[in-house]
Amino acid sequence: MAGWKDFVGLTRREFLYLSGAGIAGMSLSGIPQSVYGAEKRPSYGGRLRIGQRYGSTGLDAHKNQDHADYRNYCMMYSALTEQGPLPQVEIYPMLAKSWEISPDGREYLFSLKEGIKFHDGKELDSGDVKYSVERVMNPATRAPRAFAFRWVDSVNIIDRYHLKIKLLMRPKLSRHGFHLF
Repeated sequence: MAGWKDFVGLTRREFLYLSGAGIAGMSLSGIPQSVYGAEKRPSYGGRLRIGQRYGSTGLDAHKNQDHADYRNYCMMYSALTEQGPLPQVEIYPMLAKSWEISPDGREYLFSLKEGIKFHDGKELDSGDVKYSVERVMNPATRAPRAFAFRWVDSVNIIDRYHLKIKLLMRPKLSRHGFHLF
């Protein structure tokens, strides 16, 4: 067993290495989580404070498109799908459980995941997705990313968890790809 005399001749680098290894071991073992005081039942309401270098210009994901805003949106909002890491252009589900594309490439039938809830407890349904897409497309919203929806002809609700998005024409891939939804 090592005694304190074994550590007297430590260099600064060795001390920092052993200290870092000890802190990493404690954090992996869950010791820091015990100080957070996790509640048995969640409490609703209150205020979330985030410290960051640049402030967000607002919380409306359809109107504000700064990088600081985008970082905040990623913590609060989700899309139907997301693009995977480059260089492959793979599309992965987020709010959509699955989707089907018609043979002509103009109709997308989305099946939504069930049980996704908003902050107030309301469950996400196809009406919420339709509202969001049409709000971005509405010129009165003045959404900076409205151009990304220029191909959308209509959004139709099939049932609570299914909706169909019709496009004006089949999208064409360029070297920059495309992101409709």
